[in-house]
Amino acid sequence: MLGFGSKDVPDKIVKLGLKKWYSALSEPNKVKLKRYIDAADASSVPAFIVSVFAGATEDHNYKFVAELSETLGGFKLSDIERYDINDAAIIGVYNTEDYPRCIKLCEYGLELLGKKEVFDHVMAKSTNGKIPDQIYCRNYLLNIVVGIYFDYDEGDKLLLRFQDMGLITPEDVEYRRNSIKTFRLQRTFDNVFNLKEKEE
Repeated sequence: MLGFGSKDVPDKIVKLGLKKWYSALSEPNKVKLKRYIDAADASSVPAFIVSVFAGATEDHNYKFVAELSETLGGFKLSDIERYDINDAAIIGVYNTEDYPRCIKLCEYGLELLGKKEVFDHVMAKSTNGKIPDQIYCRNYLLNIVVGIYFDYDEGDKLLLRFQDMGLITPEDVEYRRNSIKTFRLQRTFDNVFNLKEKEE
């Protein structure tokens, strides 16, 4: 059951030393946060935040993830912890359609991945020696550039950048470049078809 400390502050929040942070949240976000506290990982502050984001993302509660992620500026975190929290927030921000902010989060994640300890931390999650699929700062930056802004040339540049960073294999670069070409041709065809429909 959900436990509460003084003035209706959940016990997990008190034990993690987050009472001041919690008190500064809006009332609607306090209510939403309480929905995820029981299942949240209270082993550390970063683990707690990441698990709350995961629960809210699973519920498609994207606006809550996006808003909560903006309240964490005062937290003292290592680069690895910052990466994990940042990457966990990306799906939520993306699904609020705040693409400029999502790009900033993705670029920040890639910046952190440029540090050896963060890169090694992420690569340790790989299976069978393969590069992990769930590197959201990589995945969603490409999604936005190609799928939202239709900037195919920039998409190609991103793939080469990811390869240089060790975030994608040469074989995967070739596969994804071909996928971008197919997507580009399909969209061109669809636009021509729609134009002909209007003319008729």
